Parts: sequence; structure tokens; C-alpha cells
Amino acid sequence: MIRNNMYGVNIMRETILLINFQDKTRQREFQIMAITVGVRNVIVKKADYLKPIGALAGIKDMKKLQADTEEQAEVKDETKELEKEMVVFAGLSETHLNQMLHLMRKSGMAPVDYKAVLTETNKDWTVPELYAELAREHEAMKAKTDNITI
Repeated sequence: MIRNNMYGVNIMRETILLINFQDKTRQREFQIMAITVGVRNVIVKKADYLKPIGALAGIKDMKKLQADTEEQAEVKDETKELEKEMVVFAGLSETHLNQMLHLMRKSGMAPVDYKAVLTETNKDWTVPELYAELAREHEAMKAKTDNITI
């Protein structure tokens, strides 16, 4: 089923992308949360980092683009290692997104600093491009928090 999420992106199915999870137990916990909420989860491999995020999430219009980028993905050795985990929520209804965030908080596990919702703007970005943007945003938020005095 293709539908628009609340951000206007056509998604085949509600999907959570799990990126750079080194701890397999933690990765499994996220997979169980996704299954509990009723959304598909995709573990993104390093070999797929240069494919558009939208294609990884299953946007129908991007399937051809994904096939066209298969050759690019073969240069995976040139892709920089990501330092942190990243989660991308693609096409989740507001209810499912809130349920996932609630489960993540309730689980007691360490938070994932780099979280994003798939949008019309970032659907064409690669994993490293989205990661770099989230890193900039994370640092800006941290700097803002550090400058607050009570």
C-alpha cells in the first residue's frame, strides 16, 4: 500500500530504518519494538549507505533510482564509518511514531541521538549525508543547551 505520511512522502509501508547498530542485542530490542507497534524494520547495511534514504525505506518511485545506484554502493570502502547509531522513521502515522518514541523511552535503553523522519527534503540523501546533517543539528542543540544558565 502506498500512502502519504504526515510529511507528504509516498511510502509503500510504514518502515523504520536501523543504521549502524553495532550492539546486536540493542538492535533486536528495536526490532521487537517495531514489531510490537506493527511497522516494518530494515537493517541498513554499510553496502547500502550510498543509496537514497527514500529507496531504502521503500518509496515506490525511487525503486528505479535504487537500481541505478547499485554501482555507487560498490564503493562502500570509501564510505566513512559512522560513529553513532541512526534511526529513520519513514511513513509512520503520528500514532505509530508516538508509540515508538514512547517504547524507546520506556525501555530504559540509552537514547539514540540521531533520529530523523523521512521527508520530501531528505528522501534523496544518502546515509552519510543524513548523518552529517543530524550531527550538525545535534551539536547545535547541545551548544544551545550548554549556553542556558539558570
